[in-house]
Amino acid sequence: MSDLIADLRTQHYDQPAMDKAHHRFTALLGALPLATKQAIPALLASLRREVIDHFDQEERFMQMTGYERYDAHREQHQLFLKQLDEYQNVLESDGADIQKVHWSLCQWQHDHEKIWDEPLASFLNYNASWHPHHIEEAS
Repeated sequence: MSDLIADLRTQHYDQPAMDKAHHRFTALLGALPLATKQAIPALLASLRREVIDHFDQEERFMQMTGYERYDAHREQHQLFLKQLDEYQNVLESDGADIQKVHWSLCQWQHDHEKIWDEPLASFLNYNASWHPHHIEEAS
């Protein structure tokens, strides 16, 4: 688990908005196993708000740039929100091990960043480097 957390903390894609959102998400995840039972619902609600804001932002980036994997990437976001809602319901009803939920959320973040966000960031970085504004400056 510590290798996974260390990997999450060092993810960087040269996309300030994405990087900042990922680091906030990681920080909230880090607080989860330390939270009291009473604090878990509020922490999960904060996590959900952060995730929704981040997903909305990523989806706007994809739409604005014509990213071809938009639909599949958006579907991953929707599946995660459903999973997060299920975890919140189970945790609030006292039926889940917070360590297992924490591990699952960390694993999801790791996998999502590697499979979905890394290619998106590369596309956005490439797309920005060929934006007409940059070409005009170079000439």
